[in-house]
Amino acid sequence: MRRITQTKYIDLVNKSKIIEADSFGEKVLLLPNGNYMKMFRRKRFFSSALFYPYWLRFVWHASALKRLNIPSIGTVIEIVKIPHAKKTAVIYEQLPGHTIRQLLEKNTFDNNLIEKLGEFVALLHKKGIYFSALHLGNIVLTPEKEFGLIDICDMRFVYFSIPLFALKTNIRYFFLSRQGLKLLNNENKIDIFISAYIKNITKRNRKKIAEFLETQKEQALKSFDEN
Repeated sequence: MRRITQTKYIDLVNKSKIIEADSFGEKVLLLPNGNYMKMFRRKRFFSSALFYPYWLRFVWHASALKRLNIPSIGTVIEIVKIPHAKKTAVIYEQLPGHTIRQLLEKNTFDNNLIEKLGEFVALLHKKGIYFSALHLGNIVLTPEKEFGLIDICDMRFVYFSIPLFALKTNIRYFFLSRQGLKLLNNENKIDIFISAYIKNITKRNRKKIAEFLETQKEQALKSFDEN
């Protein structure tokens, strides 16, 4: 694992585009060669990250998604240590395409894509993928017109479809988060998503989830109006 000195890191930041940052500094850089550099730090001294660091989760999750045929980040190129900032970074190729949030801003997310989105989210749940950060800013439409995932650190995998209680938690977040499905702000479009999702979820969950989805739709539309 290569180490980057403070001087070299500052030079790299100056030559790169800062994509994301917080009070602790840069979180994601677009490097001059077009690759991305995502940085991870342990937030607490005693935490699960001591034994299973965030950078390793990111790499392993990318590998697991690839095995499940879900598009995600490209090749992981290198892992680097940044000692002065107490961070570890993953340098990787980004998944090409545009997030759904970007497509909505451009007014290019049509009903056909909304239907495919419902199918995609159902596919994730059927494959046992629980993506804690499931929202419209983390789902990318690739040039091949496939949906894929980015920002994949907060994720769990099971060997069967997501159980109903966890499924409801994930769907609630997907509808009501800051970048959630409420951004559609259109009852007909959300109905298209719901219909596609129900058709493609496991049979044992269809009846139980239908009423729940209607409740989430109403809350999402109400939440949008209040904002």
